[in-house]
Amino acid sequence: MKVEKFKVLLYLKRSGLDKLGKAPIMGRITVNRTMAQFSSKLSCTPELWNPRESRLNGKSKEAISY
Repeated sequence: MKVEKFKVLLYLKRSGLDKLGKAPIMGRITVNRTMAQFSSKLSCTPELWNPRESRLNGKSKEAISY
């Protein structure tokens, strides 16, 4: 039986800040060693992003709405 590895990663593209200072949320799916990257069409304030948990911190309106 072949074991397949599947991984989902959400991250911020900090190099692509818009005029409001928000960074787009990007995603990466990896199956075995094949990667596919995509944009979620969402953006957030970089200070609220928690990279370890791949989500926004806090209970602000912005953090709860996503």
